[in-house]
Amino acid sequence: MKTMFKKITLLLISFIFIESAFSEDYKLRKAGMSSERLDRLYEEFKQDTDQNKIPGFVAMIMRKGQLAQFKAYGYADIENKIPLQKDSIFRIYSMTKPVTGVALMILIEEGKLSLDDPVKKYIPAFGQTKVYKKMVDNEVVTESLIRDITIRDLATHTSGLSYAINDPDPVSNLYRERKIFPYYYPNQEGGFEGAKSYEDICAFSSSVAEIPLKHQPGTQWTYSIGMDILGCVIEKASKLPFDKFLKQKIFDPLNMNDTAFMVPEDKKHRYTSLYGFAPILRSFIPEMADSIDPKALTALLVQRDECPYLMESVVFDGGSGLVSTAEDYMKFAQMLLKNGKAGNTRVLGRKSIELLSSNHLSEEITSQKQYPRGKGFGITVGVTLDPGLAGEYGSKGNFYWGGAASTTFWVDPKEELTALFMTQLLVNPHGTGDKFRTLVYQAIED
Repeated sequence: MKTMFKKITLLLISFIFIESAFSEDYKLRKAGMSSERLDRLYEEFKQDTDQNKIPGFVAMIMRKGQLAQFKAYGYADIENKIPLQKDSIFRIYSMTKPVTGVALMILIEEGKLSLDDPVKKYIPAFGQTKVYKKMVDNEVVTESLIRDITIRDLATHTSGLSYAINDPDPVSNLYRERKIFPYYYPNQEGGFEGAKSYEDICAFSSSVAEIPLKHQPGTQWTYSIGMDILGCVIEKASKLPFDKFLKQKIFDPLNMNDTAFMVPEDKKHRYTSLYGFAPILRSFIPEMADSIDPKALTALLVQRDECPYLMESVVFDGGSGLVSTAEDYMKFAQMLLKNGKAGNTRVLGRKSIELLSSNHLSEEITSQKQYPRGKGFGITVGVTLDPGLAGEYGSKGNFYWGGAASTTFWVDPKEELTALFMTQLLVNPHGTGDKFRTLVYQAIED
C-alpha cells in the first residue's frame, strides 16, 4: 500500500510539473516571445549581479496580456545576505513622475484644471517669479516673464525650473545653496537625511517661486522639479492632500497596495538597501573614500532599516517620492497600455492616455542640440518619435521613464508590451536600462 501511495504521489507531482511546463510554453507562444531568448536576458543580468555591477534585480515583462517573464535575483541587502524577492519594495524616484501625470490627467477629465492654466492660479507666488538673464559682478541679474508658466510647462520640463542635481549653472547653484530639495538628499558623509524640511509640498512650491527660472517658459527643455510643483497644484485643484488623492484615484482602484510615500512597519522586511557605483562615489564624495573598498564596484549608501522612507512624510513630492514593487508598477503600466482601464476599472479615458503619451514639445525645442534625436516628451513621460534616429529598440509611440536608482519601465502600444526593471544603484555607468530594452525586444519572435 505504501509503495502504491508513493507511486501515485510521484505520478501526481510529474503531472503538475508537466502541466506547469506546458502552461508556461503556451503563455509564451501567446505572448509571441522566445523562452530561450528571455533566458538570455535573465542570465545577462544574473552575471552583472554576480560581478557586483548591480546588487540584484527584478525583471517583469508582459506582452499581449501574458506574463512573459517575472524574475528576481540577487540581494535586497548585500551586507546581510538578504535575497531580493519578487515583492521587494524599491525607491522608484523619478518613476513617480508618470503617476503624477496620470493624477493631473484625472483632474483635467474632471474639469478642475487645464493644461494651459497659469501656475499662479493655484500658487500665487509664481506670479512674481523672475527669469535669469546674466551674471554681473557675481550677482544674478533677472528679467520679467514674457508669459506665465503653465501647467503644461511643469508637466513637460519646459517651465524654466531646474534641479539641485543638475550640472552647475547660476540657477542650479542657487537650488543647492538654498537646499531646494523636495526629496531626501545626501549629507556630507554620503548618507541620506530626512531632509524634506518644509511644512508641505505647497510651502516648498512657494519657496521655489522666489528663485529665478533658468530660461523663459516654453523655450527650452530643462529637467526639473516641475512634477513636484504639480503635487501642490493637484492638492489645490482637488482639495485633497496629494498622497490621499493618489491613493483614492490611482492606487486603490489598481490594487497598488505597496505604493506610497513611505514604507510601513509591517512591510519593512521587504524593503531594499540603496547602493551606488563606488568609483564615482569615491571621486565625488571624498568623505566616503576611506570607507569604500578601493576594489569595490558597489558601495552601500543607505541601509534598508535606517532609511528616511521608513518615517512618516509630510512633503509629498510628485517628482521622486514614491516607493513601489514590480508587480504594483506593472499594474500601473498595464493600465496605461490598455487606454486607462484595468479589468472593469477605468482610471482614465482613452483620449486622455493618447494626450498624455503624445509629444508636447515644439520643433524649436526638439531641434536644440541638447535634446536627444528621435525623442519627444509627453505629460511627465518620454516619447519615442523615431526609433531609428533615437538609435534604440522599440516602436514609434513608445512612452517611458526611469528612476535615479536604475529603475525603468516603458509602454509599447504597437507591440502590446509593457516591461520594467528594478534595482537600487545610483550613478550607474553600466547602461543597464538600454541593455534591458535591447534584451526584451530581441526575445520577440512573432
